[in-house]
Amino acid sequence: MSRLFDSFDVRIRSRLSPGERRRLESFLAAHGLFYEGNPEVTVFLEDAEGRIVATGSLEGKVIKMVAVDPAWKEAGLSSKVVSLLVGEARSLGRTSLFVFTKPEAGDRFLALGFVELARYDPHVMLLEMGEPGVEAYKRYLREVREACFPSPPPGARIGGIVVNCNPFTRGHLWLVEQASASCEHLYVVVVEADLSVFPFKDRLRLVQEGTAHLGNVTVLRSGDYAVSPATFPSYFLKDRDDLAKARIQARLDVTLFARLFCRELGIHTRFVGTEPYCPITRTYNEAMREVLPPLGVEVVELPRLPLEEGGAAISASTVRQGLREENWDLVRRLVPDVTWAYLRDASTAEILERVRKSETRH
Repeated sequence: MSRLFDSFDVRIRSRLSPGERRRLESFLAAHGLFYEGNPEVTVFLEDAEGRIVATGSLEGKVIKMVAVDPAWKEAGLSSKVVSLLVGEARSLGRTSLFVFTKPEAGDRFLALGFVELARYDPHVMLLEMGEPGVEAYKRYLREVREACFPSPPPGARIGGIVVNCNPFTRGHLWLVEQASASCEHLYVVVVEADLSVFPFKDRLRLVQEGTAHLGNVTVLRSGDYAVSPATFPSYFLKDRDDLAKARIQARLDVTLFARLFCRELGIHTRFVGTEPYCPITRTYNEAMREVLPPLGVEVVELPRLPLEEGGAAISASTVRQGLREENWDLVRRLVPDVTWAYLRDASTAEILERVRKSETRH
């Protein structure tokens, strides 16, 4: 779709041609940004000579890759781009949106009604607009805290873990058990973004049932506020080569964890397993060690549970590889009873077929 805005040509594209993508990548790179993900909608503003002067994209709930030629910085073009993308999002039924942008561009988004969630200066800032938003999620966290551990005694150690569990393994269970043994209460936050092979509702249920024997553990959903496409999109990308952007995004996600989860739930200790395999997750662990202690949150890194003494650590990716190879003996050794029963249930057949066709990812 193409139309005029003042002296600019506005083009709204739902699918980029290879040439359009190359032009977009070049424009973003010239303005210190990178092309990322698989945008559903991209807006181009072009001058009379067909040169891009402003752009922005929408992917899911996230407005990103917004850039304006400095020569047109005072023309209000970023506001026009964002307004167009908000309109496109609303036409798709999305009422809550995020912007992942540079801090120096933050004021422009604040003027459009966005609110700041977190930033990692000088690299990135996360903002949100619409409902249900972060205030609704804060109410959810407060309700969870009030129902589970409303009045911790002075000096009580309140811990937190964030897990994806794709699927829930013996390694995940061991991490939760070790952390819960050193806490008065432990919150286990399950990543809600439904971009893993195993759906969120199943991952959440397996963690809840698999840790039900631990009386001081509360399992809760992450909403869009922990390791989501808004806070840490690199986690879900297949291209693992560029760790620079993952390092920045991880620090933003960890900062939001401190500002949101730690404040609302009273968490003072973040537990995490060591990461011998995945560079993205290892980068996340590094971000926690850098960001959280200055914010008053202790980071405790626990060694991963090996399959056998001196052997490789248990991982969800190894479980998925075992499923692809139909090595059920290996899978049984890697997962707790609740996951084993789930994997052997006939209702899971369609999911297992997706696993067999999937690539090896963390």
